[in-house]
Amino acid sequence: MRYLPVHWSEGMFLRPQHFQAADRYWTELSQTSQRWDCHYNYGVQSIEISTEALTNYQVEITSCHARMRDGTLVVLDVGNEPDRVGLKEAFEKESEVLVYLAIPKLSLGRPNTVASGESADQRYTATTLPIPDEVAGGNDQEISFRSYNVRLMLSTQDLVGFEVLPVAKVKRASEGEATPQLDGDYFPPMLSTEAWQPLGLGVVRAIYDVIGEKIEVLSDRAVQRGMTLASQEPGDLEDLMMLTALNQAYGSLGCLAFASGVHPLVAYTELCRIVGQLSIFDPSRRAPEVPRYDHDDLARIFKWVRVQIERLVGSRKKLDYEQRFFIGTDRGMEVALDTDWLHSGWQWHVGVKADSATEREVRELLQPGKLDWKLGSSQQVDLIFKHGIPGVGLKDLDQPPRALPSRQGWVFYELRRDPDSAAWKDILATQTLAMRFTEELISNIAELKGQQKLEVSAFGKRNVLEFALFAVPIQT
Repeated sequence: MRYLPVHWSEGMFLRPQHFQAADRYWTELSQTSQRWDCHYNYGVQSIEISTEALTNYQVEITSCHARMRDGTLVVLDVGNEPDRVGLKEAFEKESEVLVYLAIPKLSLGRPNTVASGESADQRYTATTLPIPDEVAGGNDQEISFRSYNVRLMLSTQDLVGFEVLPVAKVKRASEGEATPQLDGDYFPPMLSTEAWQPLGLGVVRAIYDVIGEKIEVLSDRAVQRGMTLASQEPGDLEDLMMLTALNQAYGSLGCLAFASGVHPLVAYTELCRIVGQLSIFDPSRRAPEVPRYDHDDLARIFKWVRVQIERLVGSRKKLDYEQRFFIGTDRGMEVALDTDWLHSGWQWHVGVKADSATEREVRELLQPGKLDWKLGSSQQVDLIFKHGIPGVGLKDLDQPPRALPSRQGWVFYELRRDPDSAAWKDILATQTLAMRFTEELISNIAELKGQQKLEVSAFGKRNVLEFALFAVPIQT
């Protein structure tokens, strides 16, 4: 411990240094205790980065909750966002730039606090606010407070004297008219997998969906063929062993993939367990060498584990399509897109599955006057819905394409690719597809965020709908 506890005694003359020393001691004690409980206790808890600012060669964080490596908690919400930082000068030196949250380190022996509004490299900024007596009310008194002097810095700047936490990596535009973009191969240190969508949705939930797809194929085959553990047909025992392993993985991921606050170490441990469980189906019949957990290089290890699971499951070879469910947001539903699906060699279909509604009722529910669903990117879909702007076009399909599941319960629509459509262009740029509905008919709108099922009150009954995106490779 760097700081000692104050020796309080009767009759001592209190000075500011006593309280400052006590504050430093208890802060260090709390932070050290947290670090001993979990070594990887730093990172982003939630973050929002402005994509519009990136097009202007600037980085702007509109919201961020994080814990620095030294245990300092950073809470940046509307009204106290850090100033933007420009990228043009940095891109003259490097093609990829790390963006950091930075706070000046405490330095005893020199000033560590500066008045609010002044620009200096002190750890704190001081401000004075009128505070009432909370017991009697009124009697406002001017009280001085201090907050952390948080700023954004780049890897091309001098970071000496700052406590820093990387929160993003930005890549320079590779084409003349393109704009900078977040590096999809970089995940910042984080405290929860949901803090970074490419990890929470793009890896953990994507693996959950991949396993779910394979379970559907194997379970249908097992039921149709009447497979049992006593079956003598070639391949039946292997199918049942695979189905057993996948059902176990699906059960644990069903909890982990949709829970809040799941630490990346917990998620990675479970995914590595699934790799080991499925390794019996590898030609070597043994688990591969697992990359060690690296809190500062999450993208590498999580993408490795996703590739391994997809390879062992074999879903990419067995399935003629890829499926991903839409997940609820505050006002609708959205799905993250795989980069491969953006190419012209894929067709997209939206499937709607209803528990109690007929196909005719489902199609009627989605029409204007009922749910009136609209589709677009996650950034534009609200605008499309509110102002009646043309979104992504849909074509009713009376018969599902041969590649898609033909079992009862699914109603399919084909997404029309229009390269001249502004809505389609933004979907490709953001790699997201979202939908909005008329909220009056949705009975679970308050609890929809993070859920897969949409509950609609219509036709005198409760209708439960699920939406999924089906990506089908075009056969050549």
